[in-house]
Amino acid sequence: MEAFFTHPLTMAAGAGLVSAPIIIHLINRMRYRRVRWAAMEFLLKAQKKMRRKMILEQLLLLILRCLLVLLAGFLFARFLGLTPFKGQENRATAHVILLDDTPSMGELGQTNEGRQAVPFDEGRTFVAEKLAPAIAQASTPQSVHMLRLTDLANPREFERVNNASIDEMRGYMGGLKPTAVHAKLSAGLKRAKALLDEKSDKEVSKVIHVVTDLRGADWATDGDAVRQIMADLTSANVAVHLVDVAAPYRKDSEKQPITTNNVGIVEFRPRARVVAKNQPVEFEVRLKNFGTTELKSVDVQFFRNGTGNVIQTMSFPSLPPNQERMQLLQVMFERTGSKENPLDRFNIVTAVIATPENGGIAGDNVRHAVVEVRDRLRVLVVEGRSQMKAEKTGDGFYLRKLFQDAFGGITWVDGAPRDLEVQDLRQYSAVYLLNVPSVSAAARKNMEVYVGEGGGLGVFLGPDVRPLDYNNTLYADGNGLLPAPLPDQPTPPPTEEQKFKRFLVLSNRVLLREQGWKLHPAIRGLYTNERGAAVKDTEVEKFFRFLDIDQYWPIRRLGKWRDDKIVQELYCMPNEQAVGDYQGTVDSQMTKLRTAAGEPKFEKYRKYLDPLREKIRTIAAGRFPDGGGAGDAAPPLTLLAMYLDRLLCDQINDGDESEPVLREFWSQPEVAGLRTDVQRLRDGVKFGDPLYFAKQFGRGRVTMMTTTAGEQWTNWPSGGGAPGWVAICKEMQNYLSGGGAEENLTVGTPVSHLLDATKIGPTVGVTFITADHTKAGGTGAIPVTSTPLGTQTLTSKDGVMPLTISGAKQPGVYVLTLTQLKGPNDPPATPAERPDYLVHAFNLDAKAEGELRRVDRDDVTQVAAELPVHSPDDNRWLDRLKQKPADLSTNRWLYLIILLVLVGEQALAVRLSYHTRQNDLDLHAPSAAVVVGRGTATTPAA
Repeated sequence: MEAFFTHPLTMAAGAGLVSAPIIIHLINRMRYRRVRWAAMEFLLKAQKKMRRKMILEQLLLLILRCLLVLLAGFLFARFLGLTPFKGQENRATAHVILLDDTPSMGELGQTNEGRQAVPFDEGRTFVAEKLAPAIAQASTPQSVHMLRLTDLANPREFERVNNASIDEMRGYMGGLKPTAVHAKLSAGLKRAKALLDEKSDKEVSKVIHVVTDLRGADWATDGDAVRQIMADLTSANVAVHLVDVAAPYRKDSEKQPITTNNVGIVEFRPRARVVAKNQPVEFEVRLKNFGTTELKSVDVQFFRNGTGNVIQTMSFPSLPPNQERMQLLQVMFERTGSKENPLDRFNIVTAVIATPENGGIAGDNVRHAVVEVRDRLRVLVVEGRSQMKAEKTGDGFYLRKLFQDAFGGITWVDGAPRDLEVQDLRQYSAVYLLNVPSVSAAARKNMEVYVGEGGGLGVFLGPDVRPLDYNNTLYADGNGLLPAPLPDQPTPPPTEEQKFKRFLVLSNRVLLREQGWKLHPAIRGLYTNERGAAVKDTEVEKFFRFLDIDQYWPIRRLGKWRDDKIVQELYCMPNEQAVGDYQGTVDSQMTKLRTAAGEPKFEKYRKYLDPLREKIRTIAAGRFPDGGGAGDAAPPLTLLAMYLDRLLCDQINDGDESEPVLREFWSQPEVAGLRTDVQRLRDGVKFGDPLYFAKQFGRGRVTMMTTTAGEQWTNWPSGGGAPGWVAICKEMQNYLSGGGAEENLTVGTPVSHLLDATKIGPTVGVTFITADHTKAGGTGAIPVTSTPLGTQTLTSKDGVMPLTISGAKQPGVYVLTLTQLKGPNDPPATPAERPDYLVHAFNLDAKAEGELRRVDRDDVTQVAAELPVHSPDDNRWLDRLKQKPADLSTNRWLYLIILLVLVGEQALAVRLSYHTRQNDLDLHAPSAAVVVGRGTATTPAA
């Protein structure tokens, strides 16, 4: 009973009083005396006829009087209802207020009244002015844990909520702002549950209030985890309330709440992390329009070390809704470090959206990048045939000439296999292995540390390579540096006949393996201009026809590396098999195509399909499709590949009228399986063995060319195809020296390093450098500040010291100052200790935080069907937190019902009194009516 009444004892007394009308009625019946008189006989006859009706009316009167007493009991006992709020009045409550302080909570929106509103400010106001006061009005003890989503390790506890603690909450929240750290809601809910689990008392009710902007991006990426933690909270009887504080406030009538538009810089990074002084370096600038309307003429301004107007402003003519646009920017640097100012070698470039934004997030309008500038870059080159360095047949003859003559700012350092073991490789922007027979275990370990920390390794194979050693040491079942395992033997030298047949084929001798690799950072510069716009493939690939690769290591497309996402096969050689080898497969696939295209719905496509199908059959049969060719010579396999390309139209775009029609045909679901089979046939016909690989290893990069860097196996560096070779090598060097630059680190993301305890001291200093664009002066400059953050002491285990950066909470550059120790193989003049540096740029996670679309109720119910979503202006649910429930005493209808029952009771009481109506006597006892009428009739006047 206690769960249904505020005053259960009052209701118990009222239940006893319900019987009072019945008792009074029975007592009154006992008081009457039976007196017989003459007229009564007539009345008794009438009463017998009216008895049933009178009994029913008397019972109704009795029920109305009992109901009046019962309603009075419900009124004074304050009936709560049949389903009262759980834990109300008689249970203490532990609350956790989870305050979302991620960057999206700083968006500038507008309420329905046109007032500018920031979700974080709205959330603070709601907690201080509504939520906390409602909790404080409860009659049972209430405690609150205040928890910030980006700082779950430091909750703020208020053991008893009252006016003093509410003032303390206001003071605590008054100094808070949205952070630059992206965090997941599921992590906050888990932490909140852990805090509530500490309340072991089973009589304590538990509630979590999540004050957030309920963005759809968070819900989509974190929905599964939220669903799991919600199930755990439900099983633990923990109530969860979601409070959407984004403006404008969501309404119950709206399925999808209104969303603020936003534009942000989602990427700004250099293509190289270490560059030479006065040498251009490319930066990739990528903007995204997260809104629903197209944006025009969006300008991006740049600051180099805080100085403006030294880099030309970049303009994006159009940003379509929910799309990205990318441009390239070239920057040169003059400032290098000195003994007095060693950190000057790290140049900071800041990109800022200069076009005013109507609302959205200000934090994703700025992004920082850092580039280390040296007087000259150094590359370490180890040649397998070092005694032939000065000869054209040497392994590095042409590559050395290229680095020294064509590439500015690079110093070529001749190395030996021993250097790979003992030297600190971090001093080099890249390391090259040219036809090196094998690598020792110590060298492998040193190179893995170097590449894993952001270094670059370029491998050119050759005749002296020992495949077993490479596979065991460098490939290591896919866990090592090498992208793919080597076969037992390289290809044999081609015969004169084979060379002659190759000479007759006028097609590319190097093929791009997939069209999507044009944007791969190892070769992207071949297919884009200085602004990042695409150029024609022929700009570089036209030189791919004038080269010969006679020998190489024929790596098979089998094994673990094929499914490894960090390995990419960029270029391969053409297939040089006989066209007749594919006749059976071609006939089978073309028969399937004829059957599929024979359907009536595909009639409009047959105009282009039928001629191509017949030409492909003719070529596979060993004949030229148009009667060409010389004598009995069979057509080359490249011709069959060309027509299969025309048939599929997935790798060509020549502008022929058939291309859009054929693409439409292959997009039909009925031919999806056939399309896959034909693509597999085309790839087998077109592509030969792999030639050029790229692999991401840790934060660094590895490339591997299956042929030589010199003339031992190819004339590529020196023949007519040399311009293409030069372009690929230039892109290779940029790619290898850019390891770590593509990380796109976001604030709050931990970054780990493994340092060699024999080469690095145990103390690491941390310095934070940033440029504040909000304080730009009239001269176009912004202040650059450098703040020491203290030192860390590392612990060595097995000769390795792990170093982790986990405190990056603000956008900017974090510089780690290491102590380089003198090694046993260093020159005698080397200092015992000298500084060395690791640098990382951290930025706001614009991709995760820039999407401001708010989740709708259907998305919420898919995660948790009973999860309530409230708005700050919804006070109904807050009344339940006050633990002063709306009982029947506050219901106006109760009083109306009591009044109606009272009126009915009085009317029925009058009716059932002994003042019998004349009509009833006339109807049921006419003779008695005459007697009664005589006695009551008025004597008429004389």
